[in-house]
Amino acid sequence: MSVVDSPTVESPEVDRTNLHTVWKAVLVGDALLLAAACYFQPALLVAFGVLLLLWLLARLFYRDRDRYIPNLYARDTRVYDDAYRAFIGRTLEDMRRCKIRGHTLLWEASRLARPSREDSDELLLDLGVWLGWSTRLMSDASGRRVYGFDTFEGLVEDWQIDDQALIKQGTFSLAEPLAQRSMQDTGVILHDGVPAPLGRKVQFVKGSTYDTLAPFLADRPGAPIALFHMDLDTYESCLHALETCKDRFVKGSILVFDEYLVTNAEMLAFFEFASKYELQWRYRAWGLEIMEMNLEMVVSRWKRATYYLPWIAGYWLVGDGSYVWKFFRKRFWRFWLGAPVGDIFFMLGAAGQRKSVSLEITGLGKLDPARRDRTG
Repeated sequence: MSVVDSPTVESPEVDRTNLHTVWKAVLVGDALLLAAACYFQPALLVAFGVLLLLWLLARLFYRDRDRYIPNLYARDTRVYDDAYRAFIGRTLEDMRRCKIRGHTLLWEASRLARPSREDSDELLLDLGVWLGWSTRLMSDASGRRVYGFDTFEGLVEDWQIDDQALIKQGTFSLAEPLAQRSMQDTGVILHDGVPAPLGRKVQFVKGSTYDTLAPFLADRPGAPIALFHMDLDTYESCLHALETCKDRFVKGSILVFDEYLVTNAEMLAFFEFASKYELQWRYRAWGLEIMEMNLEMVVSRWKRATYYLPWIAGYWLVGDGSYVWKFFRKRFWRFWLGAPVGDIFFMLGAAGQRKSVSLEITGLGKLDPARRDRTG
């Protein structure tokens, strides 16, 4: 398996983080304005000092530390059994040692070595692609062919996001106004209901992965999976995909979960899968999910720039980032009092959700062909 720990010379790491750079510039500007205000009004400095002291004291006495995990701070992990709670705890400990600035998927794709004759049959799979930009950018970053799977008609089942929200079946269909506008702005066109490759080495497979994934693999017997990107969102779809692909995972296979930090969906599915087959793995990266990456693909530079500030304002004021200021909501207190300081800065440093996590399979457990031969 050809995985390296730094971008290859031929395939440099793809940077699609301009939106977050703009956000950091806004933060720096706000900090300078605040510093100037404190300089001219020293009473403000005293007030902020008192608030900081009160915050630190409150953190000392807060009892619910790390019971609510990033990025949602929505569900108390004590609702789960001891085994899964222990898994969540180990996951957080390991993830915090591998934070990255950018998108986890592109970070991993750029670290795949160019295919040689020995590994030219390796598969790069993108499960859940919406407009297809994650698939195309995977190909750009890796220099390889990538296969993208989607119904292009939205979620195949309802998606309950911890205790926060319910996303209904059919959401994220390409027929929705948001998708239609995004396709127009990013230059995506459809052929028979499927996004065009747009010059990339990609192939899209239309249909539910419940129906398409197994036949696809059967047509490529023995081909190992080098990179597996999961963005099907729901627990059921994720677990089914893992089970369907289990015989194609090898030591060194990289798995990227776009919504990993939703404890009742992708994380739970991987926990059950890994426990069932006694897999060994190591976490490699914790970074940005792919959704706002579509914004970076807007063809017109001026239009792209005009989208940045509305996106940032929407994210922090009414969107997924609004919990950082809505003091009348429980998530506010869980974040400011219960999250490690490093997590707080990590979350505040991006105008998007940091819940995408990658891992590398280091031991196949019961999936090891040699072990199955001995026990069979």
